[in-house]
Amino acid sequence: MNSDQTGKKQSDVEKQKDEEEEEEEEDLALHPILFKLMLHRMMHFMLMKPLLTSLGQTLMKIAVVMCKSETVLKWLRDNSPAEYFSNLADVFLFFKEKIKEEEKKNHDNRVDIIFVAHGAIRDVMIPACCLLPLPSITDVVLYSPWNCATSADVSYALATGRLTPSHRVFISKTDRNHKTPAPDKLPNRWNSMKEAGEKMIPNIFVSPLLPDDGVWKRYESLREKHGSPGRNRIVIPFKFPEVTFGSVPFSVVSLALSLVLLTSRFTATVHLDTCLSDQSQGKKFDPEYLRSQYACTPNNTIMTVPDDMFIESWFDRFRSWFNR
Repeated sequence: MNSDQTGKKQSDVEKQKDEEEEEEEEDLALHPILFKLMLHRMMHFMLMKPLLTSLGQTLMKIAVVMCKSETVLKWLRDNSPAEYFSNLADVFLFFKEKIKEEEKKNHDNRVDIIFVAHGAIRDVMIPACCLLPLPSITDVVLYSPWNCATSADVSYALATGRLTPSHRVFISKTDRNHKTPAPDKLPNRWNSMKEAGEKMIPNIFVSPLLPDDGVWKRYESLREKHGSPGRNRIVIPFKFPEVTFGSVPFSVVSLALSLVLLTSRFTATVHLDTCLSDQSQGKKFDPEYLRSQYACTPNNTIMTVPDDMFIESWFDRFRSWFNR
């Protein structure tokens, strides 16, 4: 057999394989309930590490079928063969247990999920819509301006829903007693990825909270003193019994969460509680572009809240008690 015939045969085989995969995806798309059944059954068999690769591949196939955005679909297909999604299965299993517990509580079907992690921006840009890849996540909201860190007090204010744009205070990382001016043209709103749509944003990377983490200790201290977040607000710290990996693209985290939510009764707005300092290894992000997308602070800036933020009135105390 000559090389032309061999090439044609390989091409025919690849074409047939592509057609079979398309037919399989079409069949699954006609029966979305099968996704839930399949994922629930898979959880019994995917706890062994060698099988996580298979789970990750299956999750990617489901994501491609369920995705409604051509921009996100292209991004998924372009990145799926790479190491980019290597932690998808681990993060999926992490969220699976968290959401399973929350479904037992008296939440409505529409919830706010506050995801707490360490984070930074670096290296490349992606379309904002890639942070809400499936319909189970209705919006992802960022709170810090670009290139800005956040204090632990922001975590509690955000988790309880008390944080408003008027509470933003900016201080210097090198001198925390020194307030700095707010960024130029700082919007009187938060940074909604739904509103940003296909605009390019820095790629956000998140990493787990450490076992003895000061950020989480401060959150727990404020929660004990002032009360827990109310009904329909789910706080998920990015914590593992053992830290098995470093930083993960938040787009992978949001994909894993959106897939878990498909198997649950919830749809969610996700609130990202993390620092967004620029830690690019090479060329830094263009500050002018970041300002045009939302806002950008100088290096070594921290966003915090006023010192009297948590001094409560009697009405606040009653509302906190009522929401428990």
